[in-house]
Amino acid sequence: MIKILVAQCEQEISSFNPVPSQYEDFTIHWGEELLEANAKAETCIRGALEIFRSRPDIAIIPAYGATACSAGPLSRPGFERVARELVTAVREHAHNVDALYFSLHGAMGAEHELDPEGYLLEEASKLLGRERPIVMSLDLHGVLTARMLRHCRGLAVYHTYPHADFVDTGQRAARLLLRVLDEQVRPVVARVVVPALVRGPELMTKTGVYGEIIRAAQLLEREEKVLAAAMMIGNPFTDVPELCSQAVVVTDNDPGSAQMGAKNLAQDFWA
Repeated sequence: MIKILVAQCEQEISSFNPVPSQYEDFTIHWGEELLEANAKAETCIRGALEIFRSRPDIAIIPAYGATACSAGPLSRPGFERVARELVTAVREHAHNVDALYFSLHGAMGAEHELDPEGYLLEEASKLLGRERPIVMSLDLHGVLTARMLRHCRGLAVYHTYPHADFVDTGQRAARLLLRVLDEQVRPVVARVVVPALVRGPELMTKTGVYGEIIRAAQLLEREEKVLAAAMMIGNPFTDVPELCSQAVVVTDNDPGSAQMGAKNLAQDFWA
């Protein structure tokens, strides 16, 4: 039996909002509550659960979920409590699972921690060890950092704005994780940073030029060696050191193809 741990921590912040968000602004789910809350919701977790539940040899171990609406930076006490609870929940099961699916947003920010997702991934990785994979899902407005990539095996990113593919993104993340477990694929990640922060109607993926780049990423994902591809535009209001737009491509042990794919996406986006 393959045991997959499921965790969630999602919030998007504006560094320029003068009112900090607090722990009380989060909706918290422990254990089975996390599954119940996402059973019929338009969420990445629901999508991942659908894939995992299609396999009789998979046991889902729900750990912890914390979600909040867009707001000001999370206060230090607020983040420390969320982080402590999440790490405690992961630690409880870490000895008895094979992998972790982690549903994140990517544009969090706390008063004292400018890379909350990186911190949480790092702590989870310490508990699970490098041999047990972590795969995450992210908003295309997320700020993907080097620290986040060091402590996960792969990722899936939204392909729509306005966002309409939460469930699909969770499904893609789950499939990637299962390929790591079943096929022993060896994900390698390439990313190319674009020095631009963009807003406006051209970001509507159905009608704007950004949609052309997203569709190019989706075409890449159909290639056998490509495990994931995305063009992330960050959140201009999450004012942190690694904020940028960036192309990201994950391949199965093919760094050259990953780098070429990410470079092509970035060049098209820049143009």
